[in-house]
Amino acid sequence: MSGPLLKVQGLKTYFFLERGVVKAVDGVDLEIEKGEIFGLVGETGCGKSVTALSILRLIQSPPGKIVEGKVVFEGEDLLRKSNEEMRKIRGTKISMIFQDPHTSLDPVFTVGSQIAEPIELHLVEEQHLMSAKEVPKKVLEMLKLVRIPDPEHRVKEYPHQFSGGMKQRAMTAMMISCNPALLIADEPTTAVDVTIQAQILDLMRELRQKLGTSILIITHNLGVVAEMCEKVAVMYAGNIVEQADVITLFQNPKHPYTSALLAAVPKVGTKGELETIPGMVPSLITPPPGCKFHPRCPHAMDICRKEFPRMTEMGKGHLVRCYLYSKGARGAA
Repeated sequence: MSGPLLKVQGLKTYFFLERGVVKAVDGVDLEIEKGEIFGLVGETGCGKSVTALSILRLIQSPPGKIVEGKVVFEGEDLLRKSNEEMRKIRGTKISMIFQDPHTSLDPVFTVGSQIAEPIELHLVEEQHLMSAKEVPKKVLEMLKLVRIPDPEHRVKEYPHQFSGGMKQRAMTAMMISCNPALLIADEPTTAVDVTIQAQILDLMRELRQKLGTSILIITHNLGVVAEMCEKVAVMYAGNIVEQADVITLFQNPKHPYTSALLAAVPKVGTKGELETIPGMVPSLITPPPGCKFHPRCPHAMDICRKEFPRMTEMGKGHLVRCYLYSKGARGAA
């Protein structure tokens, strides 16, 4: 297969409510290469998780609907697949670790039986790659791979007997059990302490190295992005506003929103008040005209309030959606 593993083009996902249309994802473009760790960052409510759910076609309809775009995975548009075809892709080729492991695991079934479920469904029943007798051995292999101690005992335990970090590991074991080409991790470090965060990130790097899995990390934690990712896209109010390799983005941010996010990160040794971004995230039902960030932007010009900016290429792979870098826009204030 030539080209990127995943290519999202012009993706729009809207939610049709009584009070109006929520344009949660409003024209997203991104590419993830094979074996790459890609970060998607932004404030809560900017559309990161909806983008991930749209890739997997897990948007509940109604009220949600993917109204436009392409999601090309391994050369095929997932938006043209039937529900049955998508069911076979989920878990085998693309897996997702959801945001809260505490609610993702069923409390009435053992952890081992829940890890076994996708293995039985995909590897035994659909693909006939192993027999039912081999499933318990595969489950133990997965628990060992994610470094859960005493797996022979833990496999028989229930979710309430696992700590938050252990639940996250169990969810990871379940999602990688069929060796997916793409793993989507939605806020994988949010519900755990810093020690467990480091262990989970180490685990993801190890999985990428051993299995060659591409990883899409969705987070608001810029520290996770700096440590884990090769490329990163910054999302605001349903749009990607900047995209670059991680070193370029951190050393030379272009979009005022990206710069504000980086300035808001606490730094060791600094005193005084923390930097904040003024204003509020706009309503996705009635967003402001023009650039959606302009009410909060210190560099806003007249054109920013009237016309929606297109992406401008600042260098190889460095894209920014801002009139500060568009030809003819300077001096329009």
